[in-house]
Formats: sequence, structure tokens, C-alpha cells
Amino acid sequence: MRITDVLKAHERAVVIVRYRPSETVAEEVYRHSPPPQNPACFLQVTLVSTRISPSGKLIRLGDTRGDEIMGWTHIDALEVIEVLGELSQDNQTVVPDAPRESLEFSSALDRRTS
Repeated sequence: MRITDVLKAHERAVVIVRYRPSETVAEEVYRHSPPPQNPACFLQVTLVSTRISPSGKLIRLGDTRGDEIMGWTHIDALEVIEVLGELSQDNQTVVPDAPRESLEFSSALDRRTS
């Protein structure tokens, strides 16, 4: 999912992202270098619509607690994997898009005896 698509639906979205592989983006995105982080790694950031550069090509990340990327980042460099929710005005609380059901995890011991 693209950052611009997420920002159409959310003004302040907390999301899981990853860097796109260099062969899938325009040359200007990484300037003939590999992505700054392995695309297999998932990172959390807050996308805020007011933190887009005047050109519309860059977004400022790292100004919100919990962000795992800091600095100006090319919008096309990141792929949004999942939207966790909307950041509230207190800049700390994430309001999920939809209520979540409780998850139950079986222990490793339970799996060995099955």
C-alpha cells in the first residue's frame, strides 16, 4: 500500500512499513544505492499529512514517540504493510481502526503434545 493512499484515509496513521527493494523504485529514490534497511525488516512509523514536503516527494518521520525511522524519507521508498490505527491528539494513544478480538496463543509445550 502506498503512503499517499493511507494519508487519504488517515490524517495521523500509525503503520507498519518496510523499504521497497531498489529494483522496484525509480533511480532517484535511493540514488543508485540499496535501501537503507533490509526490505525483510518491518518498522513502525507515524504518517502525518502535515509532514509532507512542499514537493510532495518526501515525508518527515521520527518526530513521534515509537517511530523507528528518523528524518526525511522519499515517499516511494516505503511500502505500508498494515495500518495499526490513528494517533490521537495526545501523541501517545493509538486508536485502532476496528476493535480487535483477543488472541490466544498455545504454548510450545501444548504443540509438542498434540
